[in-house]
Amino acid sequence: MIELIGSGLLHVLEPANLVAIVCGVLIGMAVGVIPGLSGGTTMTILLPLVLLAPPDTAVLFLISIWGAAVYAGSISAICLNIPGTAAAAATTLDGFALAKSGRARLALRASIIGSTIGGMASALALLFLSPLLARLALSFGPAEMFAFALFGMATVASLSSGSLLKGAIATFIGLAIATVGIAPTGQTRLVLQPGLVTGVPLIPLLIGLFTIPAAIEMMRKGDASIAIDLKTLGGKESFLAKASDWAKHGFNFLRSGLIGVVIGVLPGAGPTIASFIAYGEAKRAAKPAERQSFGKGNIDGVIAPETANNAAVFSSLVPALALGIPGSVDAVIVMAALTSHGLVPGPLLIERSADVAYTVFIGAFVANVVMLVLGLYLARYIANITRVRQSFLGPGILVLALLGAFSVHNDVFEVLLTLVVGVGAWFLRKLGVPMAPIILGAILGPMLETYLVQALVLYGGAVGAITTRPVAAVLGLLAILSIVVPPVRRMLARRRAA
Repeated sequence: MIELIGSGLLHVLEPANLVAIVCGVLIGMAVGVIPGLSGGTTMTILLPLVLLAPPDTAVLFLISIWGAAVYAGSISAICLNIPGTAAAAATTLDGFALAKSGRARLALRASIIGSTIGGMASALALLFLSPLLARLALSFGPAEMFAFALFGMATVASLSSGSLLKGAIATFIGLAIATVGIAPTGQTRLVLQPGLVTGVPLIPLLIGLFTIPAAIEMMRKGDASIAIDLKTLGGKESFLAKASDWAKHGFNFLRSGLIGVVIGVLPGAGPTIASFIAYGEAKRAAKPAERQSFGKGNIDGVIAPETANNAAVFSSLVPALALGIPGSVDAVIVMAALTSHGLVPGPLLIERSADVAYTVFIGAFVANVVMLVLGLYLARYIANITRVRQSFLGPGILVLALLGAFSVHNDVFEVLLTLVVGVGAWFLRKLGVPMAPIILGAILGPMLETYLVQALVLYGGAVGAITTRPVAAVLGLLAILSIVVPPVRRMLARRRAA
């Protein structure tokens, strides 16, 4: 393993890969600060272009955008009380209160340091957990892999937007999309156009679900812009300049990083959930006198969510790279980049393409170091990007998205498909239907069906035989619990409140 780490480091230090990381971090910080324009949206726009680069360079570029965008969402959260990304929503609770009291610089420094520590924690998880999980997965049969995919979809559906019904509807839409094309048994299904024989193309689907609705919303807002007063970024307060500061906040960093890593590994949970859980735990662990200051400008209220949300970023790649089961929508985009280069995410990726895998693992560390340096010195200038009018951003993003959809196979049908999916996704968003379960259902659907067919063939068509496998039975039980527990918990909470 030491040799693989050394080889990965050498690959990361190649000029092309370093440039990819720096450019990715800069782009991620620029888009993350703009509400409505997430890292995932930007990754889908640029995905067709990065396919021209080698696989390791392409993935390093994408994950750098991803991590930096999650961090940069805190800049507008602190200065405007408007989170640039959903993952920064919890940061507004104390970050904006600090900014209003003239301590914006303190909050921004806490944010970048917390994000870096969280990102390093998730990179460690990626480095050490992925190979272990991949080796374990090689001993699994189709029953276990079917149960893993089922658990992933159940978790995503139950955690989506707080509504089990809407999450389930979105998951079923994704599964319906997955049925298009050739079934594992050889039949063709719902092939209305030759371009759908191999299924609905992933890149037009991604762009349609996430980029087109964002562009439509920006165009609807017209000439509205979001401007940050750079004077709020002044102040001379330092943060973590003394050992006593580390002693005071160290356990919060550690606890929040661990929460983020664990939540990130769970399919569908992601940085937003991790940030709110970490914020709640930081408040619960505070002394009674300090607890009252949460929501009014407590620095631990910035540290906790920012450490946790970045800790959940790269750790969500663990199930994606080790099992082929994406832990988040952004992980799907990384998987799409790998599959477009002929590398199939899963247990064999780390075994057969260890050079690419370990380059990505080590690159995650380097991306966090670059993010720390640029974040400390450029945050106040990047914040000024929010002055760009949304009436300019929307059409520009739409054109880039459609060019990206066309450039993959030079196929006009894929452009039309992107538009159809995009308009449909915009209407679904208006109804409150989440997008994440749709794309994860579309990704996991073929895996679910393939492993189910293999398991049925292996066990002579006896569905019940699948549950005799201990790992499959436990995962099936967890899938049921992930569906049942959240609504029961909400019902009990309402009863207590009444």
